[in-house]
Amino acid sequence: MPRMEPLPINQLDDEIRHMCEESERQIGTSASTRTYARNPAVVKALATFRGALAREGSIDPVIRELVRIKIAGLNACRY
Repeated sequence: MPRMEPLPINQLDDEIRHMCEESERQIGTSASTRTYARNPAVVKALATFRGALAREGSIDPVIRELVRIKIAGLNACRY
């Protein structure tokens, strides 16, 4: 059970709602984005940061995804 419930998608501004829809499309959930959305400035800054890492990172995307899956498994996260 989460300590903070994610916000319902209908309570989000258009920019964050779009991020959540994209997250749902890519990984099947937007719970973390909707939780961070309790502070819109934080969720938008985090999205900018993640975008920069994805564009300018040097790790192969396949390796990066395998690492994400491994971390999720180690943390019993339904990724």
